[in-house]
Parts: sequence; structure tokens; C-alpha cells
Amino acid sequence: MGATVLVTPVLAVTGAIGAGTHAERFDAKQVLVTPDGTDGVRIREVVDQDFGTHDKHGYERTIPNDFGVPTAVEAASPDAPDQFSVTELTGRTRIRIGDPDTTIDGQHRYVVRYTLPAARLSAGTLALDIIGTDDSLETGRFEVVLAGFELTDPTCNVGRYGAVGGCSLTRDGDVYRVVFEPLHQFDGITVGGTIVALGEPADVPIPPIPPRRNDSRLPLTLATLGIGAVVGLGGYRLAKRLGRNEVGGIGAADAAFAAPGTPTRLVADADLEAMATTEFVPPTGLRPWQGAMLLNEQVDTTSVSAWFSDQIALEYIVLEGTSPQVLKGGPKLASAPAATQRQIGTLIAGDGELVMGTYHPSLATLWKELSDEQREAAKASGWWAKYPPGTAAHFPIALSIGVVLAAAATVIALWRGFATSWWVAIGMAITITGLTAAAAYRSLLPVRSAAGTAVALRVESFRRFLEASEGTHVDWAWSHGLLREYSAWAVALGAADAWGRAVGQSAVPPAELTMSTMPLLMYTSMGSWSQTRTQPSQSGGSGGGGGFSSGFSGGGGGGGSSGSW
Repeated sequence: MGATVLVTPVLAVTGAIGAGTHAERFDAKQVLVTPDGTDGVRIREVVDQDFGTHDKHGYERTIPNDFGVPTAVEAASPDAPDQFSVTELTGRTRIRIGDPDTTIDGQHRYVVRYTLPAARLSAGTLALDIIGTDDSLETGRFEVVLAGFELTDPTCNVGRYGAVGGCSLTRDGDVYRVVFEPLHQFDGITVGGTIVALGEPADVPIPPIPPRRNDSRLPLTLATLGIGAVVGLGGYRLAKRLGRNEVGGIGAADAAFAAPGTPTRLVADADLEAMATTEFVPPTGLRPWQGAMLLNEQVDTTSVSAWFSDQIALEYIVLEGTSPQVLKGGPKLASAPAATQRQIGTLIAGDGELVMGTYHPSLATLWKELSDEQREAAKASGWWAKYPPGTAAHFPIALSIGVVLAAAATVIALWRGFATSWWVAIGMAITITGLTAAAAYRSLLPVRSAAGTAVALRVESFRRFLEASEGTHVDWAWSHGLLREYSAWAVALGAADAWGRAVGQSAVPPAELTMSTMPLLMYTSMGSWSQTRTQPSQSGGSGGGGGFSSGFSGGGGGGGSSGSW
């Protein structure tokens, strides 16, 4: 939403609408990758950034921690404040260069160096996301150089999420090189290949600084930015109000165990956080996929994956092997409900097993069937007063029609050649932000019933237990025959990492541990499941880091995004 608020101001400062000058962009980038020790890679980024007419503090780089938290960070600039800070966020590291008390505009150079310590070079394969698909700025010239590597079958992927190929990593003397002129916004880059040898990297000089110019700021930019922010914030606040949940009783305990007929009140999603506690058991009679659907208010990969992890916990199916995994009927399949027996039987029909990692229509068919069943179950559950998963949530009709008409008028004005008019820029600020708010904040509109809120609170309370669990909790679950079930719940509620750490601290005998925690395999092998249920021509894979490419087995690390602050 924040990026959309910036669309019209960017168009204004570039002169595309209103009376602007230049947009923010990257004039050029050079990324040099060299080996660093056994498994690490050293990165040098030379960034020529054009802030246009925007006042910014400096350059910002966000790097996923797939290959470890970046170390040995260095930053310098010959013509801009170059003090820097390194902040570790959830799953990524942010590097900010510049003075928080000073703003700059125009063109400036930054040189950033850092090490990714766990790039897995010892495995014999290089798979590195140079930049992810989150960059909203175009780069005039983007050069990638690999030095100190001897590769066979060098590979290069460029494009939006799911792109494979589109570029060539070629040998240039002692280095490998690929150049993009330009690299479009939201295009990611992955390079790699099979490592034959590592050696002393050749010297790669820092490129010369491109020509500089001066820019000016226009009032229309600030006006459209303010209007977009007001419309975006207004859409958010309206969606938050319309999507308040029914809650029974007065206190948190009343809300989680409200009896039918109890007086209700309306509470926003964010305010439900304070009502959740910590529960050591899941809600009685609820399956993990239902818990995932209740918390996320969606039927999606998470809820369907939770169904499979639950079947593993119930021993209706088992996963054997590692590469590839093989799915088979479990020892208790004969005691499963008839519908489940039919579904699993159809899935593994023929050989009685399913080899994961390659496309199987039977899994794709069952996945769709389960998605449809879960949507129907959501509608019939009584857990939503408005817009259960599978139905189209929308803002009030009159407001939607008004925004659509304003958008149509703006498009007609652009078509008739009025792009330089200030009122067209104002119209775009209103309609682009309004339409995006309608799409972005639809997820806030579903309204849980009092019964749905009660169950959702108990699910969230159990999720908090799983997230905060220690080895002793795993020991308790195992001694009570609940370890398989709790592992399935951990996958469903996004607590698999925390529960896995607790499992590692437990005293459960190793012979029992593998079988008792088999549902966690749904979390660790989701890439294989995706390949098995998705036709190859449609599969984007699940690469690491920037995550846009399926060009390498096991995915790459690094990547991330860059911009300004």
C-alpha cells in the first residue's frame, strides 16, 4: 500500500504527469561475488543511485538471512554521508547508509561490502540470488561479476517471480559476467552453476562514476503524496471498522468460551491479540487445517498442507526416504473415514505409492478437491458472520462505484492527452490508491461470528504455547501420546520452527523421535510438494533469498531488495 501511495508522486517528478522532473532510480550497479572461506561468499556492491527530486537519507539494502546473517559489513561513499547501521530483522538484515539528520537528492555513489557466511559452496553448487523481485526501482545498467570460481554449466535467471532463463552468465577472462541494460523494476536475478574449483579471485576494478545532474522538487509531488496517504489510511481505517469481529461476553475468558445467546460486541482483529492467552491443548474436536483456516481466514496452501500433516499424524499416510520422498498409505489407513480412504486411495492408486518431486496429476486433483471442501466447510461452519473463506469480500457498493467512476474519468483524461494537467495527477492519486486499498484491505473485511472468535482465540492460545515450547513440553506430549498431533498443529499454525527447536531439546528416544515428528516433514519439504502438484510449465519453485527462481535444486540464498530511506 505504501508503494502504491508513491506511484503518482513518482509519475509527477518524472514528468509523466503534471510538471515533474526525474524519478528515483538506480543509474548503475555492479555486484562482485568472490569465495570467502569454505562456504561463504564475499559481496561487493557498487551502487550509483539517483534519488531524483526526492529528499532521502541514503541507500538501503535488505538481505535475507538464508545464507547466514551478513558479516564484516563495510560501506563508503565519495559524495554522500556514509555512516551506516546494520539491523537484524525477522529473517533478514537491513543495511542503511546515510545520516538520519541529513537528506540528499540527485545522484550519489555507494560501495557496500559484506560476507554471506553459509553459501553452501562445499556442496559443489553455487545458487545465489543477486537481487530479489521486490525492487520497485529500475536500474539503468546492472552488472554481475563472479571472480575466483571455476564453474561448469553456469546458469542465469532474470525476471519476475517464477522466471527461468532470460540471460547468460558467460566467461570473460578470469571472471564470469552478465550485464543487464536496463534491469526493469521487480526483476530479480539468480546466478549459479556447478563448482569445479575455487581460487584466488582476479582483481575487478570499481567502475567510473556516471555523469551527474541537478534536479528540482515540485509542489505537485507533495500534494499527490499527501492525497494518496489520506486515501490509503482512510481505506485501511474503514476496512478495519467494517471487519470487526463479534465477541461474546466481557472479558477474555468470556470471549474464548462464550455460550450461545451471550450478548456480543464488535472488536477489531488487532484487538483480539490482547484476549488470547496460552493453552497447552488445542480446541477439542478441531483439526489442524481448521485452526489454520480460522487464524488466517483463508483457504490456501497452509490450510491444505495442514490437512496432509494431520493425515500423517493420524498414520493414514506416511512419508519414507529423503531424496526423493515417497508417500504411502499408513498403518491406520483402514480405520480412516470412508471419504479419506477414497481420497488417499485415489492419490496412491496403481503402485500404492507416490514419488515426490515430479508432477503427479493425482496430487493436483486432490489438492483442488481439498481446497473446495475446505471452502464449503468454512461457509457451513457458522464461524463467520460475513465473508467466510471462499467468498468475495467487498467494500460498500456505493463507495466502490464512486472510485471506479473516478478511475474511468482519469483514464479517459489520460487518453485524451491531459496527462500534464494537475487535476489528472490528483485524480490518479485518489483512484490508484483507492483501487489498491480496495484490493489490499479486503482481507480485513471478513467478520468472525462470536462462535468463530471463541474458537480462533483458543487456537491462537495454543499457537502461543507451541511457539514458546521447550524440550520438557515435547517430552510431556510424547509421554501422553500427543507428539504426532502437536507436530501437525505446529505445521498448521506456523510454529514448526519453534516446535522443531523444542524437539531438538527433548529427551524423546531417537528411535521414537523420527516417527513421532513425521508431520513436520510437511514443513521441511514443501518445495517437493509444490513440484509434485504443479505442472512444470506453471511452476515457479521456491528458491531461497529473493525466491523468484526455480533454476537451482535446493534454491539460492542472498537476493533481497534495495532502495532508499
